[in-house]
Amino acid sequence: MSLKINKTVLITGASGVLGRQVTNRFLDAGWNVTGLAYSRANKNHLIRCDLTNFEETNKVIHDVQPDVIVHCAAERKPDQFEKDPKRSMFLNVEVTRNLAELSAKENIFFILISSDYVFDGKNPPYKEDATPNPLQAYGKSKYESELVTQKASKDHVILRVPLLYGEVETLDENSVTILFKNIKNTTARVKMDDVQTRYPTYVGDVAEVCFQLSEQRIKQKRAEVRGIFHFSGSKKYTKFQMALLIASLFHLPVDHIERDQPIVSGESVPRPDNAALDSTKLATEFGIQIEQADFETTLRRCLEPFV
Repeated sequence: MSLKINKTVLITGASGVLGRQVTNRFLDAGWNVTGLAYSRANKNHLIRCDLTNFEETNKVIHDVQPDVIVHCAAERKPDQFEKDPKRSMFLNVEVTRNLAELSAKENIFFILISSDYVFDGKNPPYKEDATPNPLQAYGKSKYESELVTQKASKDHVILRVPLLYGEVETLDENSVTILFKNIKNTTARVKMDDVQTRYPTYVGDVAEVCFQLSEQRIKQKRAEVRGIFHFSGSKKYTKFQMALLIASLFHLPVDHIERDQPIVSGESVPRPDNAALDSTKLATEFGIQIEQADFETTLRRCLEPFV
């Protein structure tokens, strides 16, 4: 009888910007990969699964029998969260609870993708043991999802990441690439915040972190790969600065883009001014050092199809 060499990973939200990269990274490494999606499940051989239907979800997991679950699916837009808080809270918290509890029961290594929005942005940079204080419903939901994950098992992993960007199918699929729409529409004046600091992070780099954590925990059997980790890009930008950068990359005019520096944010949904994450733990404790993608070069490549 031959021994099973390859390991199996199940990825939720596999049709999304991050999920696609996580899927590709594990496939490239020879893992058996099952990607779950809902509205876009017909693409790339993804399995259609309604994560809010626990009976359906649990059946898929029992059929696949994964060694690892990377939970990328979530309601990730703070503004959308405020519009439908009940549904969004259920997706971010109760779905996570179900996955985390089943993973603990079945001895599956579980990675939850969380957010820098669990912090209020008043005392950056934040280490993993910093006390969360989310400012809005989205951040609160991600913090609650962390709590239910830790309650299910201390062996689970929570990976907090900031603003993500990467290859998109449409510009509005990502809050960095969507800026290109405003920049190209020179007939409409638009205000862009120049106060809140963001650390755009390439989804391919996040996928690499998920892969290396899984390799260490599953193939190298390192039981100490558990708990909370931070991963973040190192370059900081405001939304206004990102817009100017994008415009310069494609030689576009910026006269219609107005710099907004409010003393008090006019946004209906508050966001932290600077929730920088300290990412040193991955390297110092586990030797995970990612040669991060250059923001300008990678952003140009991601946007070129939409010029």
